[in-house]
Amino acid sequence: MINEPDKRLEELVHRSVHESLTPEEHAELEEILLTKPETRDEYFLLLDLEYGLAKLAAEETGRQSLSLPKAVVRPGRLKRETSTPLPSLAGYWPLLALTLLGLLVAPVVFWSAAQTWVAQDDPQVEVPPEDNQPQPGVAPAPPEMQIMQLARSRFFGEPRAFAPGDTLALNHDYALVEGSVQLRSRTGAEMIVQAPAVFAVQSAESVLLKVGECSVYAPDGAEGFRVLTPQAEVVDKGTRFSISVNESGEADVEVIEGAAEVFTAQEGTKPIHAGLLLEAGEGRVINSLGEVAAGDGSQFGRTYKSILPDRIISFDVSPEGTPEPDKLLGVTAQRGGRTVTYDADQLIGFDLIHFKVNQNINNLTTPLLSVDPKNGDDTRRRAEFLDRDHCLCTGILNPGGSATPLSSDPDFTNDDLGKRTPGLAVRFHEPIINGPGPDVVFFDLHVVVHPEDGDPFHVSPTHFEPGLKSHTVRQYDISLVDHGSHQLSSFRLYGFDRRIRSVDELCQSNHNGGVPHAVPAKVIAAGIDLSDLGYPEGAEVRELFIQDAMDDDNYVDPVFIGGFPPIPTASPEEPNSTEE
Repeated sequence: MINEPDKRLEELVHRSVHESLTPEEHAELEEILLTKPETRDEYFLLLDLEYGLAKLAAEETGRQSLSLPKAVVRPGRLKRETSTPLPSLAGYWPLLALTLLGLLVAPVVFWSAAQTWVAQDDPQVEVPPEDNQPQPGVAPAPPEMQIMQLARSRFFGEPRAFAPGDTLALNHDYALVEGSVQLRSRTGAEMIVQAPAVFAVQSAESVLLKVGECSVYAPDGAEGFRVLTPQAEVVDKGTRFSISVNESGEADVEVIEGAAEVFTAQEGTKPIHAGLLLEAGEGRVINSLGEVAAGDGSQFGRTYKSILPDRIISFDVSPEGTPEPDKLLGVTAQRGGRTVTYDADQLIGFDLIHFKVNQNINNLTTPLLSVDPKNGDDTRRRAEFLDRDHCLCTGILNPGGSATPLSSDPDFTNDDLGKRTPGLAVRFHEPIINGPGPDVVFFDLHVVVHPEDGDPFHVSPTHFEPGLKSHTVRQYDISLVDHGSHQLSSFRLYGFDRRIRSVDELCQSNHNGGVPHAVPAKVIAAGIDLSDLGYPEGAEVRELFIQDAMDDDNYVDPVFIGGFPPIPTASPEEPNSTEE
């Protein structure tokens, strides 16, 4: 649990930035900051979090809801340092000696402090005697709370991107501003948190959800897992339940399976108390005053998530230093709630049947030591850099595009090359069968100084029929900042002497011989679900048309595209946990 002074500071800061402090509360906050200097850092961290969330809300809604708070501590009440006269010449050498001593001691002090800063805010734990310390070969105790999986997730204010297997610190506010994350406690309880959300792990049995949505599954042995909100506490009784908390502290609690006990904030302070027992199919709303009311039955069950969304989970690449670095080895995806891993050779290949640019003439990459001849010929060797190899350093880059997605058939057979539709078209070696989740994986070469979310692109049918439409991919499953993105080794970028309008021109035109690319680049990945294009389940798709979305000056840079084989027709068993 969070101690009361810290909780009170959070309340006062929240009211301060929302301009709802009473004069008495303003004086209380001022006194806290003056008499307890150690709380000032916490005060600024809380302000940073409040304004970070406000900025996110402003970006999503277009409304700015917060302004800077008025000064809490008046300048006149701050203690002034007593001016100290400069040392006399006689005191110069002792001062220098002390300074040198400080330079020697400071690194030692800094190193010592660095070993313990993580645990400064946690409750003190009694250290066992030396003879009780873990011995070599003995497995360490499991973490209180661990990240199992992430889906397009982004945290505000964290020093690095999280990866599966990372341990979350206790009593630390995590602000999830995009995507979702799956957690598992030491006791086996599982929890999916969906953005936007702010939460803090208090222990393996307790999580504080300040705002956002979460879904909890507690299998046998994990009963008693608790989720606290500003006005309520939900205790698991061996169940599945969901909680949604809005910014005012109102909590909507729904029990999907089993039972859970709900306590209001007032009930939780009583020495002996009993909560409201909710069973499967029941829900309640605890408002910002701690009052309990019936939930909206028509919306029941919509918050609960048993698994993370279908997506590209990860991909494997041969590392630098191997005979063939940057070669795609395999892809793992979630399709219909099932995790499937494909070797690169299992992916369905394609032929590049159309390529036309808008303006960008830098349209080819190869590994640094594989130099493509300057003079083009009539072979399809250059097209093979995209449609015949698994190296992610090779690709046909910067296809043309349109700000408006296609709504009719693209033209890539016109004798007048200037009238052909900008973009690229692929024809798969065998039909892609539309199944659940992503059906095609798309890899993009992305320079690290470009927007971290990746370059949006349109995917369209090459032949429109009733019910079919274009789909714009704006979120990559593995983005630039994701732990699963791949840092490329060195590669060459080739600039052509003309704007390419066809695959024939791509293979025949001359280029500058290629120059080593100076700026580091990564490979990111997105899944394409054919259902998003309007194809019914089981439909066969042989061709796709891809265009840049023309949302900025950066173009999409495809380096590999692969179709997934059909998945077994037998429906998967209903998952028995939030784990995939």
